[in-house]
Amino acid sequence: MADDSHRHSGAGGGGSRRQFLVRAISIAITVLLLADLVGRVNWAEFDQLLGRIAATSWLGALLAYLTLNLFRALRFRILLDKRESPWRILIPITLYHNFLVRALPFKLGELSYILLLRSRLKYSMEEGVSSLFGARVLELLIIVMVFASSIPASAEQLAAQRDDLTLAIAITFVLSVIGLYFGGHLIRAFQKAAQPLLSRAERRPNIASGANKRLSQLAQEMDRIRQPRLFLTALFTTCFTYTSSFLTNYILLGALGVNVELPVFIAIISLGMFASAFPFTVSGFGVVEAAWRFGLMQFANLPDAEATAAGFLLHGFQIFAAALYGLLGYLLIHIIAPMPAQDGANTET
Repeated sequence: MADDSHRHSGAGGGGSRRQFLVRAISIAITVLLLADLVGRVNWAEFDQLLGRIAATSWLGALLAYLTLNLFRALRFRILLDKRESPWRILIPITLYHNFLVRALPFKLGELSYILLLRSRLKYSMEEGVSSLFGARVLELLIIVMVFASSIPASAEQLAAQRDDLTLAIAITFVLSVIGLYFGGHLIRAFQKAAQPLLSRAERRPNIASGANKRLSQLAQEMDRIRQPRLFLTALFTTCFTYTSSFLTNYILLGALGVNVELPVFIAIISLGMFASAFPFTVSGFGVVEAAWRFGLMQFANLPDAEATAAGFLLHGFQIFAAALYGLLGYLLIHIIAPMPAQDGANTET
């Protein structure tokens, strides 16, 4: 019994150590990038950069960002594939979830969507996970596809590698589409491959059976995406989420005086979007600004200091807009859909 207890505590300790290591790496990357980027900006002139953006441009960017979240809510509704997803609840959940994803480190904000669906709309955890996973992969697919289409006309510096880069992105796109469409089969294949590892928990069968049950349920939920109508509709809606995100940044970049051709704008903005999905970071800080800096320097020929300052401005605006709409979503959730009382317990306020 003592040996058994020690073995399980050791396994748990190993998981905790891995989690600690990943978070330590994320913090280190964020701190190092920010330290480098902050030193590149002439902060005495940062207010002049802000002064270039008129009030109408700020308002236009805010409206475009709101549209982005409305299309995200629509995509969630499509992927959930059920009629009992009222807009009056799903839109506030999307607004609040988007803010928490931006604000909380280590992607912890993603859990809010799953928990809110469960508490307010009675969806299962597997339904929340599958719709969230599908939305994230679809978003990444569209970004990659649009970025790939912009490469041939945007980057003279990448001319020598253009064909290889385009081919690699196209292959990644196709494989990702296939992987998402057959996600249920892939989860079952992983479940089968992981069976030897799960069998090692035979002295605590509840662990193995619980993991198997969760994976099976998630595979069943992913099978719902394998419907041509649903899949294509969600993919089409994601084109509008990309367009709204593009417009948000396009308005601000235009107000900052960036004047390049449309394919170049697409390449720059797609890089900024792509950086938000980088896993080893704290709330995107450092990585997002670095991506904007690289894109603006390579594709728009902006000076280092100005490109870095623009990166801070664009990321800062996204956080501000997410916080503004997130607060609205939080208030609406608690006004329109407060936590239902359970077994005589008081309703959450």
